[in-house]
Amino acid sequence: MRLLLILTVIIAVIVLLLASWQRGKRVFAITAVLTAMVLAVLAYGVLKPGKHDQLTLPPDNIRVQVSDTIQSESGIRFSGTVFNGGELDLAGVTLRATAFACTDQGQDCRAIDQQEQLLQLYIPAGRHYAFAMVARHPEGAETVDKWEVTPVSRLAYPAP
Repeated sequence: MRLLLILTVIIAVIVLLLASWQRGKRVFAITAVLTAMVLAVLAYGVLKPGKHDQLTLPPDNIRVQVSDTIQSESGIRFSGTVFNGGELDLAGVTLRATAFACTDQGQDCRAIDQQEQLLQLYIPAGRHYAFAMVARHPEGAETVDKWEVTPVSRLAYPAP
């Protein structure tokens, strides 16, 4: 879609310049200067990073609290709250769901599967937001004794 828009603008500029050339050299010069100025402004806007670009950062000051898990045929649905204790507004959080198989006492556990998922949520600094995600059942015959959901990274807006 963007390519079609760019091609339409290029064709319109070429037609405008050709029409102004036929009208006269002075009109063409004025049109060419205005076109060059507009293109320079557009190029600056496209090439210069904006204040709303997003940064991928470590999950400092991000806390995940799982309040409910529902098991189904296709996987486990986790729901809870993501807390943003940082200074930057968040555009998203990557969460990792880890499945553990434990011994009889439940003390010695080993990870048997990990799945990551990007949750695109706007969470202002110092606020929290509800989330839900689904982790698929791990491949293999091992039974999962417990799950853990932890933040892996955060997608943040830079400070103004």
